[in-house]
Amino acid sequence: MYFRTDLSGYTESSYPKIIKIKSVRELNDYFENNKDYYQFHIRFLGEPSMEDVVFSSGTAYNEEFFESSLLLFIVLEEGSGSVRHRAGDVVQNSGSLSVNITRVIPEIGTADMAQWHIVIAMDKSLADNDIAVILNEEHKKDD
Repeated sequence: MYFRTDLSGYTESSYPKIIKIKSVRELNDYFENNKDYYQFHIRFLGEPSMEDVVFSSGTAYNEEFFESSLLLFIVLEEGSGSVRHRAGDVVQNSGSLSVNITRVIPEIGTADMAQWHIVIAMDKSLADNDIAVILNEEHKKDD
């Protein structure tokens, strides 16, 4: 899942950020600790917000989910809100994972900064692996 979560307040960060969420408590703590920085509640272009899908009550991300799975948040910053993303393969090497993400860059973009949370559900057995994000680019011609 991909959520645009632009900054609400200033935070000194480097991107990409990789966050492993292994429990309901960690999920709620992440939201609580970052809600002043990221706009988890905003619906961009009519899409559901991250709060609607990931942090709402009744979500699939309950204690039962976290018994066997974890959520991987990859947080990216883009110089244009027009850049979109496509998660590709997650490749397991000895003790590490590589997550391939393609940045889809339009020929003409907007001049607004954008932060994105890419949410990937994974098997909890992979929790101790180091994770690397590999960013690829695809340039899209405007129609």
